[in-house]
Amino acid sequence: MKLSKVTAAMMMLSFTAPLFAAQANDTATNDELRAELQQIQQRLATLETQESTASTPASSDTQFNFYGSLRPTFGVSNLNSDEDWDVGDANSRIGFAAEHDLGNGLTAFAKGEFKVEIQNDGDFGDARKAYVGIEGFFGRFAIGKQAVTQEIISDPVDIFNRSGTPLAYDSASPFRLNNLVTYRKEFGDILFSADGQFDGDKGGNSGSDFVNAGVRYKTDFIYVAIAYYNKEHQQCRVELTESVKTCPETQIGYVDENTIGVTLAKSFNSLYLAAAYQDIDKGDVDGSTLDVVASYDINESYKVKLGVSKYDDGGNDATSNTYNAYNSTLEWHKTPTFSTFIEYQKTDYDYRDTNDQIMIGMRYNFDYTF
Repeated sequence: MKLSKVTAAMMMLSFTAPLFAAQANDTATNDELRAELQQIQQRLATLETQESTASTPASSDTQFNFYGSLRPTFGVSNLNSDEDWDVGDANSRIGFAAEHDLGNGLTAFAKGEFKVEIQNDGDFGDARKAYVGIEGFFGRFAIGKQAVTQEIISDPVDIFNRSGTPLAYDSASPFRLNNLVTYRKEFGDILFSADGQFDGDKGGNSGSDFVNAGVRYKTDFIYVAIAYYNKEHQQCRVELTESVKTCPETQIGYVDENTIGVTLAKSFNSLYLAAAYQDIDKGDVDGSTLDVVASYDINESYKVKLGVSKYDDGGNDATSNTYNAYNSTLEWHKTPTFSTFIEYQKTDYDYRDTNDQIMIGMRYNFDYTF
């Protein structure tokens, strides 16, 4: 019998119970019949719960997110010389993320994120992230293409709407690497993070090609982080043979890059301030990066951003890319999903022509959970 019919029968029984009770005073009292009816109703409720559980698929142990951010831009560069108008892209991406409860406090996770190159027919570009991992009481362990630990230095100053930000950091330091093994562990407000890149195709060291470790302290009051990385670079003496540059196997050598970075960020209600500095030692060359940014919420819809950056590659001739950069942005946030902006940037090189850029852009974000 279907439970819907049982329910109807019980309702009829509840109305007719007093009549039966009046006719059966010699065998049962009204109180006894009511008690029996309550027991039947409780049993019915239990059966309905069981039917609901059986007819409805069991709640999934997996959560799946489909997300993306499309960020087209239109602007002009080289304002003081030959103007270059172009449609560009500010790191558009599309991706998915999944989490699966393994029980016993363990969670498996995976992410795949890919570039959407709006300026190139809207093609899907290289993977930004592609990894699988497991998380539990021991921390978080993952393998694949991921963001590196050094990102705890860049995150607080990465506030502008272009692909090359933070302005100075972007010229020298890594964001995401393939063949990466990562470990993360949080101790309250403190995060410990360590990475290693293992790419056998690069040759050289039989161990890791890149090692990165850092500590971050993050609360509502302040953000402080310090990180260090060592990266092995392949070098060789370039010879010119029949107008072709070659690098004979016998002339290959390696040089280490050692970088230490610190960052500090603080919010004062509508005002946000952050600074990040890195000291870079690459062979015989000493360089550095400095990014100082600020943002201010004019109201719920408008925000202004300012930034000053300095990149020093240690060079002192025409081959050097050393520069000072300045950025100013006005954003309009109608909703968390859609925003527009206008942004001006000036890059003043020590040994090259100054470059000015102004552009407008839009951003549309989406995130669906299944």
